[in-house]
Amino acid sequence: MTNKEAKRIRGRMLLIIPGMILAIIGDYCMGLEPADSYSISGMISSGWLTIGDLRIAVSNIGGMIGTALYTVAALAFLHYLQVKHSECSEKWDRVFLKTYMVGLVWGVMVFMYFHLACGTLIHNFNVIYYAAGGNTELAVRMWNRSYSVQFVTFWVSFVVLGLTSTGGWIAVVLKGVLPLKKTWALAAPLVIACVGFLLEWLLPLPFNGLSSGFESFGWIVMFLGGRKAIRNDFPAGKPDKK
Repeated sequence: MTNKEAKRIRGRMLLIIPGMILAIIGDYCMGLEPADSYSISGMISSGWLTIGDLRIAVSNIGGMIGTALYTVAALAFLHYLQVKHSECSEKWDRVFLKTYMVGLVWGVMVFMYFHLACGTLIHNFNVIYYAAGGNTELAVRMWNRSYSVQFVTFWVSFVVLGLTSTGGWIAVVLKGVLPLKKTWALAAPLVIACVGFLLEWLLPLPFNGLSSGFESFGWIVMFLGGRKAIRNDFPAGKPDKK
């Protein structure tokens, strides 16, 4: 890879910023609820009834455009990671790097699906609740039927993305596969999501759902770390690597 190619990759990776900003907007459209919201049953929150159709539509549109921008950024990043993979001499370095690469590819599919799935589950409950005349027990029973057909794909998509992207990133940083300080391991999406949950727990906020957009923000931070790794490998003004 030449320095010119590395610069082009860094430029395309910046698309993660507008892409994930749209995802964050979508996250908060689905995630913000009144402070007095409570769990009705399992995943179902009373706050879902305050989330109007327009908010779900905005979330879906943001997820669609955000996923397109993420795809361009991720494919550029993958080109650099493939070069790093060919340079790895240790087996486990290659395994961890390959795991992380799988996470980036998985995200191309999952980001759009997950926004649609989450929004649909919220919207379905609202529609069912009003169709059931406010009968909560009946609405929950009908919603569970709607949820049951998505259960496997919903959670497998999320768990695989979390393990491969967050786990893979932490591993390649701590193992020194990427030329970054080990503190960059904290830039993993689920780690930053935990920061959001912690802040939501500590701060006396007049609403629930502060943590909703933190995981998407984590992808921005992680990709900025990736750009730094590329810059460290291909510093400006230095000869191309052979």
